[in-house]
Amino acid sequence: MQMLPGNAWDDPRTWIAAGGLLIGGLGFLFGVFSYRWNRRESRLESLSKILQPLVKAAQHLHEANGCRRQCEQLKLSFPQAAPPSEAAQRVNMLVNQYGEHIKNSHDDFRLAESEFASRSFRFPDKIARLIQKVVESLSEFGRLVNGGLFDKADLQFVKFRDDYTQITRVGRRWRLADPLEGLKRHFRREKKEDKAADRYDLKDEDMNVIMEMVHKRATSQARNTFAVHPPKKLLERPEIAKSEKVIEELDDSVFSVVFQDGTSRMMTLVELMVFTFNLIALAQQYAEVARMMEVVPPVEREITVTFRMSIDDIMRPEMVRFLLSKIEFSKAPSDAGEAEPARQT
Repeated sequence: MQMLPGNAWDDPRTWIAAGGLLIGGLGFLFGVFSYRWNRRESRLESLSKILQPLVKAAQHLHEANGCRRQCEQLKLSFPQAAPPSEAAQRVNMLVNQYGEHIKNSHDDFRLAESEFASRSFRFPDKIARLIQKVVESLSEFGRLVNGGLFDKADLQFVKFRDDYTQITRVGRRWRLADPLEGLKRHFRREKKEDKAADRYDLKDEDMNVIMEMVHKRATSQARNTFAVHPPKKLLERPEIAKSEKVIEELDDSVFSVVFQDGTSRMMTLVELMVFTFNLIALAQQYAEVARMMEVVPPVEREITVTFRMSIDDIMRPEMVRFLLSKIEFSKAPSDAGEAEPARQT
């Protein structure tokens, strides 16, 4: 007869049974987590098939809004443009692009609606309400773009992105994220810039854009005119341009510069003065080089023109008044409010 050990834990069969029970428990937990994982992944896949065409539709509408805005700017800046002119050709091209973007956005929106209608039962009520909110926001965005309400459409586009962000936040909670991700984000600190920006200091990207416009004006747009739309305040009170307080009066104003190829930019007073100063300086350098070339044999050569500028010197009141006097402003203000388009009868 085999004697049983006095302590059950000394019996190997106890450890074997405990190990089997542990393995069974782990298997059960693995099955539960696998089920929840697969369920969430399936929901995420269904959600992605709905959100992807919505995002594509929003992108097409955003592009269409930009095309129509450029068309209206060109028509306003160059109302007497002849059909062969670059402005007229650009308008026709933008009209075609606008139609293509509207058609593509309509197709993507209908696809998203059909996907949502066929998959909505797979989502909790909260997600279904958020998706419906995004669909309604995008529908309103399209209505504003078709109505030609550019600024309102831009605001609605921001609202659409906010509604979309709410869905992505819920989607992130569905996936198995790094358990330390929240701690890493909590303790992550963004570096603050210690250097204080000067009052008239321009960022590198803003300066690069201005210099690109100067280059375009000197090359591809050299034969074309361009329009500068001043703020309504300057059109109603032109004496501001000759005032001693011209900088204080126009410091918070916005100017619009429009080329015939559709390029446009909203500029502050500082940016407009830098743009104008560079155009004048470039014209002076070009005239000087032309005089020099008249006395030398006509040989092909590459000429580099460089000059220095100080924004602080440009933004002196007397310099600002001089630069403003060299600009022939358009009669259409840059800050005119949008109006509902007239209904056709």
